[in-house]
Amino acid sequence: MTGVDAVDIADRPDVAPELRLVPHAFRRTFGRSAAGVWYAPGVLRLLGGAVRVPGKWGAIVAGDRRDDGLLELVSVNRPTERALVPSDEVPAWALPVRGAGGGATLMCSVDLPQGSGLSAGLALRAAVGLALRELAGVAFEEEPVVPLDLPGQRLLVVDTRVRRVEPQVERPWAGDTADLGAALTAYHAAQDSDPEQDVVVRAALEAGARGASLLVDPPGRPAVALVDADLVPAVKRAITGAAELPPRYLTISTAP
Repeated sequence: MTGVDAVDIADRPDVAPELRLVPHAFRRTFGRSAAGVWYAPGVLRLLGGAVRVPGKWGAIVAGDRRDDGLLELVSVNRPTERALVPSDEVPAWALPVRGAGGGATLMCSVDLPQGSGLSAGLALRAAVGLALRELAGVAFEEEPVVPLDLPGQRLLVVDTRVRRVEPQVERPWAGDTADLGAALTAYHAAQDSDPEQDVVVRAALEAGARGASLLVDPPGRPAVALVDADLVPAVKRAITGAAELPPRYLTISTAP
């Protein structure tokens, strides 16, 4: 997670293009420069949150301070749905930060679809938290992430592209996490999964994955598999062949 304090960030060639895009949208919308831009990665929640792994996709926010104690949020992805916190009416995309406050106007961009498996809501919450901490001096609880040390292995995140309005309840699980692959499979067996998630897990295991499980990331029904790096293409083919809809894949390294 990083923060960049500068004036006219949108015009600075030394700032990465993806970090310039959001302050540019802020300036276009509000007619002034952002005071800073902040980034937080998406978080892969494994084993009911016992293991949290950062991904390289996430959320970016840019903005400045306001003195009325309110938090105003605008989304690059949904520019007509402005959120004001606290408020009785907060759009769905801003719900992860509905309990925040501290006085800031922020333009937000999340490059993860909700329900794809990397907790887009947690990424937005973390990025907004960084901004509030620097702009308004407000403490904001951050959830820890864990770097894995499994050289030669990959976490293959599978977005089944299935979205359901029904909540998916995560059952408590407190098994042995020493062998991550075995733990993932055991965790999956302890959950009430959807058929699409079962198909992914079964296909991944049959194709040689070390372990696989569903991921709870409403409204989606994603899954994850721990795979040796050289088997990733074969496991992808097996899952795609078994799934009714062509899945989307994200691959995360397990080596620090």
